[in-house]
Amino acid sequence: MDEEMAFDGPGPSGLQPAFEVQQQQQQQIADPNRKQLDLVFIQDCTGSQGSYISSATRNIEQICAHIFESGKLQSQEDLRVGLVAFRDHPPQDHTYITRSFAFTSDISQVHKELSGLYASGGGDGPEAVTAALAEALNMDWRQHASKMVVLIADAPPHGIGEYGDGFDDGSPDGHDPLQLARQMASRGITLFFVACEPALSGYSYATDFYQALTSITSGLMLPLTTADLLTHAIVGSVLENLDMERLVREVGEAVAQRILGNNESVDDVARELHEKLLLRNESTKKVVIESIYKDSEEARHNVEVFTRSPSLAEARPELRRVHGTRFTDKYLAARHMLSRGHTYSSSFSSLPPRSPPAKTVVPKSPPSSPSRKVVSDFAAFGAPKSASVFGTAVASTPFSLAGGKAAFGGMRPGAARSGMEDDDDEDDNGGRQKVELRDDSISLEQAKRIAMQSAWRSMRA
Repeated sequence: MDEEMAFDGPGPSGLQPAFEVQQQQQQQIADPNRKQLDLVFIQDCTGSQGSYISSATRNIEQICAHIFESGKLQSQEDLRVGLVAFRDHPPQDHTYITRSFAFTSDISQVHKELSGLYASGGGDGPEAVTAALAEALNMDWRQHASKMVVLIADAPPHGIGEYGDGFDDGSPDGHDPLQLARQMASRGITLFFVACEPALSGYSYATDFYQALTSITSGLMLPLTTADLLTHAIVGSVLENLDMERLVREVGEAVAQRILGNNESVDDVARELHEKLLLRNESTKKVVIESIYKDSEEARHNVEVFTRSPSLAEARPELRRVHGTRFTDKYLAARHMLSRGHTYSSSFSSLPPRSPPAKTVVPKSPPSSPSRKVVSDFAAFGAPKSASVFGTAVASTPFSLAGGKAAFGGMRPGAARSGMEDDDDEDDNGGRQKVELRDDSISLEQAKRIAMQSAWRSMRA
């Protein structure tokens, strides 16, 4: 393959402009160039999840309207939403294991389905996450649609080695979540995980497991300390993923050939892809939320083990205990302030443009890049100043969006930084956790995600 031409071809051509409405309806399902999105929410419905279920139910119609408009979809049928609710296997829970709701473009129906869910039960700590992932994988996904799963939970699946696990050998249905994640990746399904904290990090390995799971599918892990920011996390993740999907479709075949055909490393191909996309002045959306997790050698090791292991059974003997807290000192101080009666509101904010990262790979003579733009069109989802839901204190913690510790997104196992520089003004945000959607030049980590997705899909083709 001519390397000079590998990534520089034109993008998808799109639809011809003169189609009649009836023709559009007939061809939209089969047209590979039409922008479509199949989105599945997997919601933990055990006892601790009341505020997250409430937030999703209250805002689902606004969420979908925002995705439709900002994602530039053409018709109502271009966006389909599915839902999988889960609790646990008996005897840990006798209500249900999973409940699945088929894809629909009728968002009022999704609202009705969410309204019928409530938080209850759960039994032991780990829950039926694996069964829910299997349900989502086997839904009726459209061939040419962008495919995305948003998993919202505060507990791990069975079988990862947690103390007191009622199914220590793994999910009773025989599925393995690491294998399911690889099947998702091969089918072009990207997994985003909303980590409901601080509950999730009370487990020994759950945080590391979910970082690996999202890495396998080229998704992101987003730690939230309040359900009030759930809408921001969902919309931001979807819009970023649509941008990634556009680039995967454009350069994926050439990228996969370099990795699988020429046996080049993902990192090397991603670096070259990043440079070429910068030369093209390519910009993408990026959802950013500050990490509350402390970096540790043990955690990095565990993420790598989960990422490369064929199954949980093969991963478990290699896992290492993380000593001490998993949280940063900043987050712990914030929790201490909350315990003394301080309250903080959650908000989506616009921060001033920041300098590009010092270690970004830059071509020798690139065209001038557009200045970073913070997309502030989440105003409709502004969190209420009173952040208490169902009587549970869920006010956000007083830390700002620290550039060097922002969103998870690296393809390298254990990556928990976006590569952006730390800012000296990180404490000037008035004590609010923020989710930010940035429109900026494509990052190296995003290029790695594109490379990995391209390779996975090519292996299935």
